[in-house]
Amino acid sequence: MNSITIGRNASCDLVLDSASVSRVHARLELAASGKLCVLDDDSRNGSFLKRNDAWIQFKKVTLCIGDRIRFGDLEMALEQLTAMFPNPGSVRLEPRHFSLRDGEAFKPGTDNGLVLKKPRRNPETGLIEENPS
Repeated sequence: MNSITIGRNASCDLVLDSASVSRVHARLELAASGKLCVLDDDSRNGSFLKRNDAWIQFKKVTLCIGDRIRFGDLEMALEQLTAMFPNPGSVRLEPRHFSLRDGEAFKPGTDNGLVLKKPRRNPETGLIEENPS
């Protein structure tokens, strides 16, 4: 696994000049499979991921196509992060995640008439039963 350090300190592999970035803020880890993970290194201002129109703070995340990443207040393009590795073509981002709330990834009743229903639990046995049609 290849590892790259990110931070303000000159000893980091990727030096970011921002007061909101810790001396050693995070690490990029490239697995043998090509998946790219970002691990926050207990930074003061946190690491954030924007996926499905919401910024969330994380400790460890596997990056997906379309994700946006921020270290403190400094946003980085995924291309900048993948370019840090000797063979950027070997980096494999996960397929894009879609929100169920956006109406694009999941539309009830449009998949050949299939509609997901809430399962019914039998109050006596506790077993989940199929809903009668």
